Amino acid sequence: MRITDVKTVMVAVPFATFGRFEPVTMWYGTRYASIHCVTFIETDEGITGVSTQGDQHLIMNRIRPKLIGQDPFEIERIENEVLGHPFGGRWRLYDTDTMAAIDCALWDIVGKACGQPLYRLWGGKVNDPIYVRYWMCTKSPEEMASEALKAVERGWRAFKIKLGTDPKTDLERVKAIREAVGDDIQLCIDLNGAYPMSVAIRVLKKMARYDPAYVEEPIPGTWPYDPGCLEDMADIRRITGIPIEAHCHGPNCEEYVLKLIERRAADALKLNVQWVGSALECRRLCAIAEAGGLIVTGQSTCAELGPRNAFMLHLISSERAFKGTHDSSTHHLEPPSGDIIKEEFRTVEGALRPPDGPGLGVEIDGGKLEYYHKLYESGRYKHQRGLGRRGLEFW
Repeated sequence: MRITDVKTVMVAVPFATFGRFEPVTMWYGTRYASIHCVTFIETDEGITGVSTQGDQHLIMNRIRPKLIGQDPFEIERIENEVLGHPFGGRWRLYDTDTMAAIDCALWDIVGKACGQPLYRLWGGKVNDPIYVRYWMCTKSPEEMASEALKAVERGWRAFKIKLGTDPKTDLERVKAIREAVGDDIQLCIDLNGAYPMSVAIRVLKKMARYDPAYVEEPIPGTWPYDPGCLEDMADIRRITGIPIEAHCHGPNCEEYVLKLIERRAADALKLNVQWVGSALECRRLCAIAEAGGLIVTGQSTCAELGPRNAFMLHLISSERAFKGTHDSSTHHLEPPSGDIIKEEFRTVEGALRPPDGPGLGVEIDGGKLEYYHKLYESGRYKHQRGLGRRGLEFW
């Protein structure tokens, strides 16, 4: 089997929340739609692999010429020799999101050729079902509490809560949500590096009374990675008593994960194939994390379209290091929104499962693809500025 062509289509799928269109708001950005490149890798045996995300211009102008004629089964060699500039096994030329897009489509081809879902090629299910967190954007405390209560009524048992505008309001948000949902619901906080060290410690010490399960990116420097942040994260973890989920951005993050373990700077490693470049790289990092006593949780960039969502679900399902609950933003693509696949994902009782069809197990809906491509071409859904941070001392 050989690759014969690579094609791409840009789409914009508007976000929605509980039956109405609504942008996703954070302190650092506002997004009105899931804007992504859909990639199709065709082969001489009539099998086509599909993926979403990645840079369209990079894929078509630099990667496509190198992929044509390659054997799609030789994934490791393609990613190290064809797509990147090999130097000590490190990718140099391409961003990890684009690498992951190619990786996803290649694995889709392999699974379809073998007639098996990816989770079976990777060892079978060890996490089933996959319990996920409701991805909640930044709003007023009252709005967030109301939304959280609706989500619990629909079966959600865990939340990823976006914060970071200012300490006072952030504390009110967590307090309101905890009082609305009760003590048995898991609350995970994501500050996206909003506060400097001293402010983060003060805020988190006050939030500790509301029993957050984890805090993600408590300070700047966790992404892009700053070596000095490891000591700060270890101090935050020790002083506040709140477990830390550490982002992993790559590729080639092995040394970073080892340092997290050595310096006791985290309790969990947060992985998304988008940030490290490939499923195999994710599994290498999982092995290091597991050996060092870290659990691994899946990350969502809000909101992955069907093919990428399926890819992560197959990976989480088949890798034993993925424990606990994982991010999910599929609810932002529920009606009146949608997806580009025929059978869209729906969370049931706070859980998702990977599809059982061959490869990714999802099928692109041609009509939906054309519709969301026209929405992209309309230019109405560009990303905008976020809510900002109130207080000059935070900048």
